[in-house]
Amino acid sequence: MLDASLFVSGEVREKLIKLPDGSEHKMWFKELPAVDFRKFVIAEQSEDEDIKASSMAKLISMSLCEPDGKPALNMKKALGLNAPATNAIVQAIMEINGFGVDAKKD
Repeated sequence: MLDASLFVSGEVREKLIKLPDGSEHKMWFKELPAVDFRKFVIAEQSEDEDIKASSMAKLISMSLCEPDGKPALNMKKALGLNAPATNAIVQAIMEINGFGVDAKKD
């Protein structure tokens, strides 16, 4: 039997998000399966600018959640985030999912 650590945990993880203006926001995230990251990479490489431009909002809508695990934003709301918030949230998603230098510090 494969070790449980090889699979998405289902746990909600809390992370403090810092924006360039100095503000800090407590947010919660769900770990995502590898297939969702593969879809993100494919979308980022798309020739369709709408697919490419919305790829980060889609990733955010899948991972950002309330403390109880319910989605915090739908895709339409995630598309309305400003650039600093989008970048900070995507960075947190990457770290929580093992992509980044702070992945083990949470």
